[in-house]
Amino acid sequence: MAYLLFRYLHLIAAVVFAGALIIKNFAIGRLISQQDANNLAWLSTLSFLSGLVIAGCGTALWFWTGKPAAFFSKNPVFHVKIGLFLVLLSCLSYTAVFFNRHRKTSATEITVPATIRLSLRCAMLCLALIPILAWAMARGLGLSPS
Repeated sequence: MAYLLFRYLHLIAAVVFAGALIIKNFAIGRLISQQDANNLAWLSTLSFLSGLVIAGCGTALWFWTGKPAAFFSKNPVFHVKIGLFLVLLSCLSYTAVFFNRHRKTSATEITVPATIRLSLRCAMLCLALIPILAWAMARGLGLSPS
């Protein structure tokens, strides 16, 4: 029962996380309004919270319930997946700082640096690769035959 609960929470949080990231990528431009900055800051908070649920449920699935921890720990595909998730989180934390800094600005238009847009694109690339790696990992790709 716990396995199903953590598995579904992990999946639901991943869908929310992906949705927030996709919306951010559609909403970002060279110039954004103060209202857009406020909405993007709110989406950054939603991404952060869903990222915490993903990490928490993923850790529970790794160490507590489901497949044995050795299945994941010895798999290099799993390590690449975790690495990409950490890269994704670092990209999003950089953008979150920018949006939260401009959340309550009095400027009507805010110029978005190219590094912020590039960071969001990099996060999308990581997001596209992580489910592929999860699929491969679940099928034992990367494990040596025993």
